[in-house]
Amino acid sequence: MSINESIDELIKSAEVDRVLPSLSRVICGVASRDITPPVGIQSNPWGKSESARSTGVHHPLMANAMLIRGLNTDGRELFLVTLDIGWIGCYECDVTKFRSRVVNELGIDIDDLLVNLSQTHKGPPFCIHEATREGSEFVPDFIESVITSVIEICKEARNKVEEVDITWAYGKCDLANVRDLPVGETDFVGYNPNLVADDTLTVARVTTRDGKSVATLVNYGCHPTTLGWECDLISPDFVGSARNIVEEKTGAPFFYLQGACGNLGPREQYMGDPAVADRNGEILGYATLATLAKMFPPASEFRLTELVRSGADLAKWTLVRVHPSTVVNRKRVTVRMKHKELLSEEQMRANWHDINPRIVNMRIQKQLGIRLNYVDGDYVNHPVWLWQVGNAIMIAHSGEAYFEMQKELRKRHPDHVIMFMDMTNGPGYVYIPTRSAYTRNAYQSWQTILAPGSFEEMIEFLDKSVNEFLSESSFIRSFGKILD
Repeated sequence: MSINESIDELIKSAEVDRVLPSLSRVICGVASRDITPPVGIQSNPWGKSESARSTGVHHPLMANAMLIRGLNTDGRELFLVTLDIGWIGCYECDVTKFRSRVVNELGIDIDDLLVNLSQTHKGPPFCIHEATREGSEFVPDFIESVITSVIEICKEARNKVEEVDITWAYGKCDLANVRDLPVGETDFVGYNPNLVADDTLTVARVTTRDGKSVATLVNYGCHPTTLGWECDLISPDFVGSARNIVEEKTGAPFFYLQGACGNLGPREQYMGDPAVADRNGEILGYATLATLAKMFPPASEFRLTELVRSGADLAKWTLVRVHPSTVVNRKRVTVRMKHKELLSEEQMRANWHDINPRIVNMRIQKQLGIRLNYVDGDYVNHPVWLWQVGNAIMIAHSGEAYFEMQKELRKRHPDHVIMFMDMTNGPGYVYIPTRSAYTRNAYQSWQTILAPGSFEEMIEFLDKSVNEFLSESSFIRSFGKILD
């Protein structure tokens, strides 16, 4: 039965939601670079490791850059960079020596750049102050080479721009598991089979107007801690084999964007065998391909278009071409949260008097480095970046939030696919645990300088900020307009 006015009215009355993917149409350019350091460099940061010096390479470390610009904007260029790097220990190395140099070379504002770290635990330090162990003599040159590479790939991405369609979707991946394991009166960092982790996988497929793959963005929360202190290889951990699987299928760069991972890690972790990291990467890689497979073609929506009388009364859905949203916008906000009592170096040494002095020195250095340009009186200033790309929202911050944060924000904003990114820019490389973690004296709760309740306050602040951000950009989630 073909559609006529009466059937059209029946279709409109159907008590179903229209299947509306998050879509974007923007100007985009992509570039990649191998940033693997020389063998022998300090790249085993585990406190229990006997030596920090690397003896080989498992998979290469990579840097990716993506330029995003709106079709109908003032020409503002946004750059998204992913690095197979662990963390950056202080404000000086992050902002002064790294990101400020990059944005000055590109001629953009510092808030136009997001640098997301995969947080591999098998790479060199990206902070000169952490280059204190075997192989540290290679670190300064490595840091300089990475900074130069980031500048070069951002410029290359700028020179390769074209109009693209981005399709955003949620999938499922069960690589990550809750890693807070009750043992006695405290929580150890290890697989807890009794708790359920967030299995949400967020994927963005970037394609040219004629359908060629440009890039795949993968946002997932899980600590890359498969390889522990017994492995002395340079490695991106599970990200390496996941990248190989996806890039072999798509022929385009794989951007791994670390999600809320504060209490998440692989079931198999702290291993010496790199084959375990490859297996973990297969879980992520094939989950990504499954999510890509279920996506509709670019710039398409699935609509109820016909009611058919057959052996049964059938409802036929059809793919229709639509105009994707072309909105691109960004905003930085600051979450003001109270911090705990800040202990002096002497107090910290007294508290940890029964621990290996080398490990104590590492802890103290990290604690003191976190505070620079972050602590402000009784509070900290925690930066968060909000990006809107078409119908999708990217929320990025420097800390390591418990997964419940991304889960709650997605629940509160169901009309938008949300990419929630930990380990992005700085300062503020701190854990953001739920209030209950403090009662168990979990590692994340004593490592962080944030006071109990900060997690809950940050959710409320970000929920309000996202609403204001969308309102300010005059953005309304709308049905796509069918193309003639």
